Amino acid sequence: MSRRQRFAAAVAGEARAFAPILWDRLPELVRQPRSDWWSDPTVGQRMIADAAAIALADAMFTFTAREAVRGALAAGAGGDEAIDALASGEAAVRGAELIACVHEVADHAVVPVLPPPPLLCRDLGGDEPEPAEDAFSDLALGFLRAGADALAVHGTDADEVGAAVRRAAAIGELFQRPVLAICELDGAVSGWVHGGGEIGVASAAGEWPDRGGGVVITPGDVSGRWSAEQLRRLGGGRP
Repeated sequence: MSRRQRFAAAVAGEARAFAPILWDRLPELVRQPRSDWWSDPTVGQRMIADAAAIALADAMFTFTAREAVRGALAAGAGGDEAIDALASGEAAVRGAELIACVHEVADHAVVPVLPPPPLLCRDLGGDEPEPAEDAFSDLALGFLRAGADALAVHGTDADEVGAAVRRAAAIGELFQRPVLAICELDGAVSGWVHGGGEIGVASAAGEWPDRGGGVVITPGDVSGRWSAEQLRRLGGGRP
């Protein structure tokens, strides 16, 4: 069974799979410090593969949608026009290219992460909900067309995440791809699979949860908090 197959089985509750959240300081984790590493599909794929190998991961999350928002803010863009342009912008295109490259080369699954539309609207200073909802749907569609094995929604409000997951699931059904929910607030992390069970969350000490789901994630982005040894120990300790 490949790592991608094990992830799919775990989503269905038929196996246990490890999907660490490693992004903001991933280059440091793999000892290849580089800014905008994710924007070059070949470089990004290689670095994600290195992180997956360290963690013995079955799936890896990508946060290129969040990088697109960061890029827009850094450029001084905001408002409904910036939101309208998000899914067709260079960062979103590069994100889809990265997903396509990972899917083609890697043995593990690739799961792009989307912010809920209300969060997207707040971050970019939108006035109306519709542009953010359209951007969310367009990003999801683009990532699925690129070969994403699943979608994930990450936010701090459970109601917002839940509504966004339902929106993403309607698109995911077209590609027969599952949707995961991750809610993170004040250090507490929880998650679930749309139409399925709870996602397990490893402890802060790096131990497998006693209960919760076939898919197990880390307690937030641990790329700057956990060592390679901690990740390898957790990934290799699958019950």
